[in-house]
Amino acid sequence: MLDLPLSEIPLVFIDTETTGLAPRYGDRIVEIALARFRAGVMEDFYVSLVNPECAISPGAARVHGLSDADVCAAPRFGDIARDVRARLDGAALVAHNARFDLNFLYHEFSRARVAPPANLALDTLTLLRRYFRFRSNALARVADEFGVARETAHRALADVLTTRGVFECIVAELKPRTLGDLLQMQGGSIDWTDDEPRQDIALPAALAQALQNHRKLFLRYLDEYGAESERWVSPVEVSMKKERLYLRAFCHLRDAERYFRLDRVLEMRVAPD
Repeated sequence: MLDLPLSEIPLVFIDTETTGLAPRYGDRIVEIALARFRAGVMEDFYVSLVNPECAISPGAARVHGLSDADVCAAPRFGDIARDVRARLDGAALVAHNARFDLNFLYHEFSRARVAPPANLALDTLTLLRRYFRFRSNALARVADEFGVARETAHRALADVLTTRGVFECIVAELKPRTLGDLLQMQGGSIDWTDDEPRQDIALPAALAQALQNHRKLFLRYLDEYGAESERWVSPVEVSMKKERLYLRAFCHLRDAERYFRLDRVLEMRVAPD
């Protein structure tokens, strides 16, 4: 496959919409779309809403517009896992910010007890960062720069078709001869598993519960100027930056996502049922 011209390779363009950004803290897929092309001809496409069996975070809902009600009657990923995997067979995958989608898919396949695929994967975001100098590498912005027609809605199928258009423009500029050439330009295939090492973070019990069960969390917080405030937040993920732990959450006081240093949290408690 690596030595074949790109025109002879089946390419599956794939995108997912999710409940949040952190599958390791329980976020799930709520929509999946894929389209299989060879030599510019679409051979297959697939779109499905997915019941994530948990709540969609406010931040994610703002991005894709899906609500819990929209997906409650949809199949669970376990119900469609084998069908999705079969549609990926023998193809190279293409996605925008592929690490995000592949990481979620890896977790979903594993949860469904279906062996995760190991397809070679191309990432338009990585290629854009390496070889182009756009002011923004967001998919919609890049599509506009290239003159790629796109849907305005941020939904899985729309993003799949936009990604394909952007990918064709990238290939036209870089002129790789084979799939192997393009993978070498990218720096290798994108890994299906977590792209960052797992960290053994001992989270406060209330925070761990809120993340796992997608519950609101009350915070009494001391900011960098010593001002104390109280607010309810919807936790998204915990990460480490410069040896400090930060909570990224949707703040219902400010109606926006905010970062909170965990060592500045004076009190936290989970919202009652």
